[in-house]
Amino acid sequence: MSMSAGSPGGKKRAMSEINVTPMVDVMLVLLVIFMVTAPIIKQIEGLEVKLPELKGQPAQTIVTEDARTLVISPDGRVAKEGAKTADDAYEKLDDVIVDLKAYKEECDKGKKTPVVVIAGDREAKWERIMQVWNAVRNSGITQVSFQCESTGKPVAAP
Repeated sequence: MSMSAGSPGGKKRAMSEINVTPMVDVMLVLLVIFMVTAPIIKQIEGLEVKLPELKGQPAQTIVTEDARTLVISPDGRVAKEGAKTADDAYEKLDDVIVDLKAYKEECDKGKKTPVVVIAGDREAKWERIMQVWNAVRNSGITQVSFQCESTGKPVAAP
């Protein structure tokens, strides 16, 4: 004689309870996926961002011994290191990359960290400044700073 667990008389009934553990596991995985992909989606779509102004606070000064400064003129030309006139500019961004790779190799030989400072004119297009920044990254230099001026004016309370 066999014994069976369940209802008397051998009839089986459907369970009316729901196991929520798998559902919680799936929701936690989805939460992690959304947390990881949200910043990437924001960067790809280029959402409008209001950049901070330096009114009322001093600009952070970074002292570097042999930083390479790239000056971007209002018309988008990138001046060569030590240029005295606006005509002494790179022909194309590939020339900037070649020059910065040589600068990086020179710094590596001297066991120094290569640093690039991008000084974009206020009237220069933001697109051009980003192109120059991308050229610096393509040259293998990771230490990049942007030069700006502090107005010294106090910030109005909201």
